[in-house]
Amino acid sequence: MPDAPVLAVFCDFDGTFARQDVGSTLAARYAVDRRPAQWTRFERGEITAWEYNLEILDGLPIGVEALEAFLATIELDPGARSLLAWCERESVPFRILSDGFDWNLDRLQRLNRIRFAYTANHLHIEHGKWRISAGAPDPTCGCGTGVCKGNVLRTLRAASPRTHLVHIGNGRVSDTCGALAADTAFAKDSLADALAQRGVPFVRFTTLHDVIPHLAAVLPR
Repeated sequence: MPDAPVLAVFCDFDGTFARQDVGSTLAARYAVDRRPAQWTRFERGEITAWEYNLEILDGLPIGVEALEAFLATIELDPGARSLLAWCERESVPFRILSDGFDWNLDRLQRLNRIRFAYTANHLHIEHGKWRISAGAPDPTCGCGTGVCKGNVLRTLRAASPRTHLVHIGNGRVSDTCGALAADTAFAKDSLADALAQRGVPFVRFTTLHDVIPHLAAVLPR
């Protein structure tokens, strides 16, 4: 992160930078029997978002070969490469904030021949089963996720108060706190609904191509 950047961009991965949600898709295939009951517990406030992930994804019976084959089917958002290229060209710091997993993000970067900084949860595969641990939780935040996106933005704001912070996301569970901490929030899907219900201003987008002109308008010329 350069000293006092004018603009810093943080972007969700699943359903935002990539079209599909890796964890949810795999859970639907391999943990379908557990999901409804655990989601009900989450909705009632009996477990946190990260505890839900532990119940559903820890021990998921997916080995390296099957996971690699699945990740090869993941498609990036049509504007993902353009957004990365724009940020690099304009020297704008860009970071993926994901409540998904480092193993998957590393492999997807290699598959797509791209590079980005990221903060994510940790995954290792042991005897053909997933073992997961939280990457950057914040017990003081109500999000209850393994990666508190709001805390990442708040930490940068404390260090660089003049930087215009941008958060791009699509999900109410893992993206709301990041959007609330941003100067400009780009939202779609359930995140857009959640922000609208709160009366929080946001920029609606369809693909990441839509985001770039708004970012360009922030930079001084």
